[in-house]
Amino acid sequence: MWNLLPNKVKTFIIVGISISLFLLINQCFEVTFLRSISYTVTTITILAWLYGKYLWKYCYPQILKKKFCPDFNGEWDVTINSNFNGGTDVTFPITIEADFFGVKMRGATTVGQTHANYCRIIRNEDDSFGLEYMYKVYNDKQSKTDTSYYEGAARLRLLDIKEMKMEGVYWTNRCWQNEKNTAGTIKLIKHRD
Repeated sequence: MWNLLPNKVKTFIIVGISISLFLLINQCFEVTFLRSISYTVTTITILAWLYGKYLWKYCYPQILKKKFCPDFNGEWDVTINSNFNGGTDVTFPITIEADFFGVKMRGATTVGQTHANYCRIIRNEDDSFGLEYMYKVYNDKQSKTDTSYYEGAARLRLLDIKEMKMEGVYWTNRCWQNEKNTAGTIKLIKHRD
């Protein structure tokens, strides 16, 4: 979510909090200038980690979810329409874990486990929200049309903030050496809380 903020806003937040904390520490604790800087940096680091990982969930009002960035955390149902074997539909669950500084995805597909450590929430050209990610699937079973793992990428557009529905496209490098790599459309729907 942090990457969705304009650079001017990020600078204002960082500088404003830094100066305020420095002045507070310097005046209240009457420590030296260098020690005040050290305490300020330490305090900001701890507060950023606490807020970014945990506290933002409890002080993230509904208006920010609509205007700034939706809360992608939770369980989702994925439906893939693939070009594999002339057309294949696959459905499986995934979990999205987001905090203020990053996003991760994991799930269990029909062929194995999938992980997406590179994920990014984006603001599209039309001001809608999106999710881009690269993933790796580890196959539980070997077959003639598969390898032990394959990679892919997807770009999704959030269609409905209230219902948390996304649609987009994906591709994989699955058995590309045999000209069997896959691509298609993908839909995600978040489970209701």
